[in-house]
Amino acid sequence: MAAAPTEDAASPVLRRELGLASASLLVVGGIIGSGIFFTPHDVALALPTPAWILGVWVAGGLVAMAGALTFAELGSMYKDAGGPYLYIREAFGPLAAFLHGWMILLMIASGAIAAVALSFGNYLSRFVPIDAVGGPIGVAAITITVVTVTNILGVKPGTIAANIFTVAKMAALAALIVAGLVLTPHAVAPPELPPASALGTGLATAFVAVLFAIGGWQQTNMVAGEIRDPARTLPRALIIGVSMVIVIYLGANIAYLNALGRDGLAASNAVAADTAERLVGEWGARAITAAAMLSIFGFVNVALLTNARVLFALGGDGALFRSAGRAHPRYGSPHIALLLLGGWSLVLLFATQGSLGALLSGVVFADWVFFGLAAAAVFRLRRTHPELERPYRVAGYPWLPAAFVVCAIIGVLSAWVSAPKMSLAGTAMLVAGVIVYKGQWRSTAIARKSSAR
Repeated sequence: MAAAPTEDAASPVLRRELGLASASLLVVGGIIGSGIFFTPHDVALALPTPAWILGVWVAGGLVAMAGALTFAELGSMYKDAGGPYLYIREAFGPLAAFLHGWMILLMIASGAIAAVALSFGNYLSRFVPIDAVGGPIGVAAITITVVTVTNILGVKPGTIAANIFTVAKMAALAALIVAGLVLTPHAVAPPELPPASALGTGLATAFVAVLFAIGGWQQTNMVAGEIRDPARTLPRALIIGVSMVIVIYLGANIAYLNALGRDGLAASNAVAADTAERLVGEWGARAITAAAMLSIFGFVNVALLTNARVLFALGGDGALFRSAGRAHPRYGSPHIALLLLGGWSLVLLFATQGSLGALLSGVVFADWVFFGLAAAAVFRLRRTHPELERPYRVAGYPWLPAAFVVCAIIGVLSAWVSAPKMSLAGTAMLVAGVIVYKGQWRSTAIARKSSAR
């Protein structure tokens, strides 16, 4: 197990160029993607009353804050690129860390990037003809390529783009929230809906949807190696960013319920657009659709920017694709890791022919397995490495991080209840990762024996 985390002067160097404002906006941008524009429909369909709907969103916000505070302690200790990958490696060893990086590359990040880029293509088709570039799949491929190249040019261009898109989507959602609170919606006939699911199953389904929508705050920890004074800046950015998202998500759901009611929300497949149309007419629906496009594009950018740093750390450890651990000599970006993640996202996009269900198989399940494991690292590291400097200590220890780990376990179990096939696919990918790791370890051992002779 590694001793105190240090920066090796001989290792590839990323540039520390991000301050508190950029880091906080990166937290917000990593969370707010397409989820808040669609998942409230799934939550409302699963639960019987507005009180239950808002309650599960409050619970999701508390889970996110507990996780952010836990990750803040870990991020103040380990200040290099990689985030949860580093915490899992130091606490539980290289196999567990490898599996995290393996799933980031294989499906969690690449599948989400491909799926969200495809959503951007679907939205763009509502405004302009896109057949000439291959339809939504062609637009998704162009989007992934452009975002990858932008981030190769350095963390600054990628972060500037992320900040612009994050501010734009926050402004759009703020306008929608204000309109939902002060305007009276146009009356429409109530939709006919099947009754809500049994409460236990409904809560499991709703909780998975909320966890999907509110996940992503951990991505800022992945770029700790490029944050100025990360021991102080990262915890503050996590707390500020998650607090802003909780306010925005609760406000948006109150606006949705005020405009559409529980049944209207459950019947809508584009809740933000339908809410805007009920409040201010068709032009409002088009405006919020454009804002959703900005949000989706911005999420693709943040997902590529942050998750490539996990592959950078993985390559630096020599665990998989050593070249991914190189920093560009001119731009200081993890260019090989970015090309690897962007390239594999394109492979998934074309291999699945844009099937969203196939792209997202097992994502929530696998994501929350590693959320829980990374958070549990705080307990093990306090026991095995009490000597390490901890500029920030999680409030409410041990109860608050323990509560987050329990919620992560509930999230994984909920994924099995609501989507067993997807969760089984995620499990199969983990097993494949173990096989790859063991085979790689044997190959390395054989090579070492040969060189020793």
